[in-house]
Amino acid sequence: MLLFNKVNTNQDIEQMSRLATSIMKKHYDPIVGSKTNDHMLEKYQSVRGITDEINGGAEYYFVSLDGANIGFVAVDAKADYLYLSKFYLAIEYRGKGYASPMMAFVKDYAKARGLKMIKLNVNADNTNTVGAYKHFGFEAVEEYQRDVGEGFFVHDYVMVYRERV
Repeated sequence: MLLFNKVNTNQDIEQMSRLATSIMKKHYDPIVGSKTNDHMLEKYQSVRGITDEINGGAEYYFVSLDGANIGFVAVDAKADYLYLSKFYLAIEYRGKGYASPMMAFVKDYAKARGLKMIKLNVNADNTNTVGAYKHFGFEAVEEYQRDVGEGFFVHDYVMVYRERV
């Protein structure tokens, strides 16, 4: 059974940054290249990046199995939708059914706040993840090149899930 533990302390943030770097280096280096990925990690998953996102209203959660952190989720409730900022599992836990309870957690989080839509950005070249989001009912509604600073760009989709009533 997966547990979702909210990041609350500076120590949690430091641990989250290490976990994110470990997972995302393995996952994104082959997709966007190590230089782009290193830039993105420093900007968004460093202690400073995570702290800034939390200070802006996001909530980070460790995804734990049998006492080990195997992934993480970050969400940010907006006025009329939930932004799914991060949704990651360590590579050795992918394909084992853990993403389903993770997505249920995200959908329940949105529902508890009266939000009927979830939005996210995903790298368009991250085909396995795009497929997983489609499996969970998301659809791509926009495609664009995104400037992530210092001359780095990523090719993203905006994907949306709308609660079926």
